[in-house]
Amino acid sequence: MSQHKATLRKSLRSALKHKNLADKIIDDIYAVQTKFNAAMDKIDADDSSALDIDYASTIAVSISEYDAAGVGQHKADMRKTLRSALSHKKLADEIVDSIEELQATLSALMVKLDADAGTLSGTNVATFGLSEMGADSVGSDAQHKASFRKSLRSALSHKRLADQIIDAIEGIQGAINSALAQLDIDGPGATGALVGLYTPFKVTAIDPDSE
Repeated sequence: MSQHKATLRKSLRSALKHKNLADKIIDDIYAVQTKFNAAMDKIDADDSSALDIDYASTIAVSISEYDAAGVGQHKADMRKTLRSALSHKKLADEIVDSIEELQATLSALMVKLDADAGTLSGTNVATFGLSEMGADSVGSDAQHKASFRKSLRSALSHKRLADQIIDAIEGIQGAINSALAQLDIDGPGATGALVGLYTPFKVTAIDPDSE
């Protein structure tokens, strides 16, 4: 399969040799990106003292269960399957944990915005901040002494595919952290329209099914 002529979805299916797992990872990343973008559009359209209170109901974020037994191909949970497919426990865990943390953080933010009853007076959302992947750093305990990016490139034998996944995860982590910081700025004492403040945080979502 040509590295440059297959969709992102098909490339990952081929690289992992596991259709369900590949689809789960791609669809989860895409969902977080699009839900986050929708949230930024929605906040931008509101006033800091009169936010809508339907964020959780209109921008629902499902939390995945990569550790659930029996859902993966061959009856193994998806975390273990990814560890096996990548031959790299730390890298697999970082990908799974990052996706689950993104889902949980975005979901918690939507609930928090609703709980503030239409205002940002009690936001204090910085506590939801994510630890970003650090895809290009090499820690002393890194398996094989390589960065996550280089390790994923090697594991997938596909540089462009690995970079797309790494950049998508790290990009949305950074965008959420930036949005959280801005929400705290627009918290107690702030009034007025939020137009133009949040749409700049939107990310370019991956397209799982385009070549």
